[in-house]
Amino acid sequence: MSFIKRIAMAAGAAALLVGGTVVTAGPASAGDYCSPGYHCVFMGALGSEKHSYFNSDANFTDDRFNEICDGCTSQIVNDNVWSASNSSTGGYESHYYYDINYGGGLVFCVNPGSQVNSGQLTDDGVDGNHNGQRDEASSLLLRPSTTIHCF
Repeated sequence: MSFIKRIAMAAGAAALLVGGTVVTAGPASAGDYCSPGYHCVFMGALGSEKHSYFNSDANFTDDRFNEICDGCTSQIVNDNVWSASNSSTGGYESHYYYDINYGGGLVFCVNPGSQVNSGQLTDDGVDGNHNGQRDEASSLLLRPSTTIHCF
């Protein structure tokens, strides 16, 4: 076999190895306390009362957190989000907005496989006044990867 053919074969083998590595995807990552494919919000810290979303939701006023204790009263999600987790299997970012119908500006966003806990979100102590991040979210828009810095 000629020297040129050996170089061509080696280059071809290297290209196959690199190509195989590039197309091989890793396992989907999940955010804490949130089932694969869902975007979850919590009334307190991660793992507390939760509401799960599979798709975008333009209006949190008719959504309630699940009850995790006897005697607990289910609370409305709107303006009560303290933590969030993103277990998207499609690579979507979770973008939370101050108002229903994705209005009022972006409160915060969470990358796939990540989460934000209550202590990481700013809070001014007044729910729903468009100041701070905790107790402010009213809608969720799922977006493909963006250049916006997310948790």
